[in-house]
Amino acid sequence: MDIQIAEGVLKMEENKKKKIKKLIGWVLYIAVLVGLVVGTPRALSYFLDTPYPMAAITSGSMWPVLKQGDMVLIKGIKGKEDLKIGDVIVYKNPIGFTIHRITEMKEDTLTTKGDANNVSDSPIRYDEIIGKAVSTDHNPLRIPYLGMISILLNKNKL
Repeated sequence: MDIQIAEGVLKMEENKKKKIKKLIGWVLYIAVLVGLVVGTPRALSYFLDTPYPMAAITSGSMWPVLKQGDMVLIKGIKGKEDLKIGDVIVYKNPIGFTIHRITEMKEDTLTTKGDANNVSDSPIRYDEIIGKAVSTDHNPLRIPYLGMISILLNKNKL
């Protein structure tokens, strides 16, 4: 009888250890996930030298190069010498951000236009620019569909 009690106690101890290991595993998993969600934008901000390292494409104005729901990486600029006609830039406007291509550069302002738009945007000052899209072969580097998360989360704010 004492052996059965001892075996029962050992099984209970083993079950406790398994539950504790499982709980520790979940806590570590959640900690890593939170670290990635919080840390990735901060790390990108540091490496890309901008407070806004990512932008979601919310319209079709840059089609076919950028599609609605794409995510693009944004790198900071030091000044207008970092820009040229054809660069895709991000600038702040009264309702959010605009991601369009530079079509004209003047001394104090520049003009942009969405690739799919028929008319140019109003000129903006250089200090309104957040940054320019990280590019490969003259096209912005895009991550398809990742921007949909941001679009869906911000949909309720509008």
